[in-house]
Amino acid sequence: MKITDLNNVAVIGAGDMGHGIAELCALNGYNVYLKDIGQKFLDRAKNRIRESLNILARKGKLKDDNIETVLGRIIPTLDYKQALENCGLVIEAVPEIMSLKKSVFIELDFNLPKSAVIATNTSNMSITELASQIKRSSQVIGMHFFNPVILMKAIEIIRGNDTSNETMKFAEDFAYSLHKLPIPVLKDVPGFIVNRVLAPSSVLLNKIIEKKIATSNQIDANFRKIGQPMGPFELMDYVGLDIYKHGADYFAQKIDPEFKSPKWVNDLINEGKLGKKTDYGIYDWSSGRPTINLEDTTEKVDSKDLLLVQVNEAAKLIENGVVEYPGDIDLAIQNATGNVSGIFWLLKNDREYLINRLNFIADEMGVEIFRPIEFLKEMTIPSARKALKARKKKRKEQENQKNNK
Repeated sequence: MKITDLNNVAVIGAGDMGHGIAELCALNGYNVYLKDIGQKFLDRAKNRIRESLNILARKGKLKDDNIETVLGRIIPTLDYKQALENCGLVIEAVPEIMSLKKSVFIELDFNLPKSAVIATNTSNMSITELASQIKRSSQVIGMHFFNPVILMKAIEIIRGNDTSNETMKFAEDFAYSLHKLPIPVLKDVPGFIVNRVLAPSSVLLNKIIEKKIATSNQIDANFRKIGQPMGPFELMDYVGLDIYKHGADYFAQKIDPEFKSPKWVNDLINEGKLGKKTDYGIYDWSSGRPTINLEDTTEKVDSKDLLLVQVNEAAKLIENGVVEYPGDIDLAIQNATGNVSGIFWLLKNDREYLINRLNFIADEMGVEIFRPIEFLKEMTIPSARKALKARKKKRKEQENQKNNK
């Protein structure tokens, strides 16, 4: 399959990520079959896509008369055969439950044309394990979009153990056709790049709450005070506490038990408080965005500590050869999270302080995943600018080779 031959895309799952991916594909000229298990989910997705397109039009990013054209490219369906029979690419975006994803993959393999590529939008789970369910494992790839899909520029392109070079190239070309920045992930590790790097900071935040060092409002107010659009707990609510729990418990199973979702989050979930989607979670969303008391801050928490544990986790990925260029990690974080500064400036500022502080945090919190790895002491400081330059050069060379054929 070549990107120039791709006209029809299927998206399986019409939730927050699924309908966002469908909208993005339709905006860029693809016909999109949006599949879900109930008409109410499809109707809600179509309404939310229309709302999003109206916002783009109001901001001058889309002409009013193009809204119906874009919507016309999205075909809602409850039927796998209708969704898949003419598609060259399908993107699975169902909930983060491995057994559910595996059952979907079997349906996809049965109904898709033999040449079609299967992508999964999973944020954490093994591409290799999903691909093992079907015969076309070389045509399976991870394509991890970030929320909100329309705004976030990065897409992680994750290679499974059997993923072919042709499939990797196809997925990267598709990302470019959506005017996004593909970030290759060369090894199928839990959490890939962004979610893996961010995961230890969630553990640290949860420990701060458990030890009653600060409240969620105080921490979020600290972040808002330094210009962040959302604090970490508001973001957890926005994404969904159930989504967070699935990811944390998966990390606990696959990497280290210290990643496990904490009791206070589990208690909220058991009460049906999942965050924005249920109006209540850590905060009250029933009247729209929750109110954060910006005067209720704390000096007991240093926001840089959250970045320090991320640098340590990033070093583990670089040492393990997960990324093509070390600077890809900052490139992914800058284009997927809103953190425009990245994390490696901390290493440049004072490496000795960073290492000593990590040891202090590990001792203070009783969490060994915070302990600095040896590689951190000698690692060359990664550069997102150099990584982007190398990526642009590689893209240009590929385009020249294609034109010379």
